[in-house]
Amino acid sequence: MVLLTAGCTDKGHSDKASDLKDKASACVKALRIVDLVPDPKKAEDYEKKGKELRELAKNVHDRDVAKAMREVAHQYGMARAEAARDFGRVAVWVKGTVTNIKALKKVCA
Repeated sequence: MVLLTAGCTDKGHSDKASDLKDKASACVKALRIVDLVPDPKKAEDYEKKGKELRELAKNVHDRDVAKAMREVAHQYGMARAEAARDFGRVAVWVKGTVTNIKALKKVCA
């Protein structure tokens, strides 16, 4: 009985370690994808990066990290539409994108 209990405890620690590794790996990949200074002129690049972030978010067990990735991906998906609008809308898009990137960095810290 003691061995079975010990095995379960070790499994729990193993799962937690695996989740931390998963989170760290996903964060490194996500932070390599994002541009820390968003440029609406790179709309095509952002569409590709948004897809990469969405795919990455699907495989992350940490909900906060996955949500932050999806939010940056959403902002990136809006790049083309916002770039076609007036300067004020572009500024709002840049600000929103920066906010979401900061949130991603925070949950990955």
